Amino acid sequence: MMDSNEEQRLRELVRRELEARERMKAPDVSPQSAQWNQADQERQKIIADEIRRFYEARGNFQSFTNEEGEVEWLTAEEIAERQKQIPVDVEELEEGQKHVRVHFVVIALLGFLILALLIFAMRERTGSVQVISSVPGATILLDGIATEFRTDYMLRDLSPGTHLISVQKSGYGIAGDPARRIEVEAGEEVIVIFELQPRNGGGFGQSSN
Repeated sequence: MMDSNEEQRLRELVRRELEARERMKAPDVSPQSAQWNQADQERQKIIADEIRRFYEARGNFQSFTNEEGEVEWLTAEEIAERQKQIPVDVEELEEGQKHVRVHFVVIALLGFLILALLIFAMRERTGSVQVISSVPGATILLDGIATEFRTDYMLRDLSPGTHLISVQKSGYGIAGDPARRIEVEAGEEVIVIFELQPRNGGGFGQSSN
């Protein structure tokens, strides 16, 4: 088992290690560090000034800021060559991107408008029949064929012309005409109502299976 002195030494070592790590993370704001930073700035200023004097004394050099923001000293011919190598001006590039975005939005809107017109035109060439029964949940028959739809339901996109509509529900029959001939017109909606009665109620035209 670790004695108290050994434990205390271990705790002090851990604390010194943590303090050293924190000192490494923290920026050095000591007076000596500030003096070094100031001296470094002065050295950089002297170097830049001496470079400027050197090239200005030669007469045919000019300062040129490249794409990375660095200052270079080049002749007029070298500067002209550098400017030729720049493919597209930044402002021109941004303007081109704006035009592309505008064109994309316009094309998308036109596509949406055309699609909406097509859907509207398709619906205008078809009709709808609202099928209602006194007892909801009856299977709807369209032209003698059972559909997946149950009352009350709107049959949409029906081709213009005559359609035979009926319903079926287990335990019920249809009072009156069991099948209705409905004339569907383009863009119009027709409502057909069936009265369902229990099979043992009598007075209906047809019982369902």
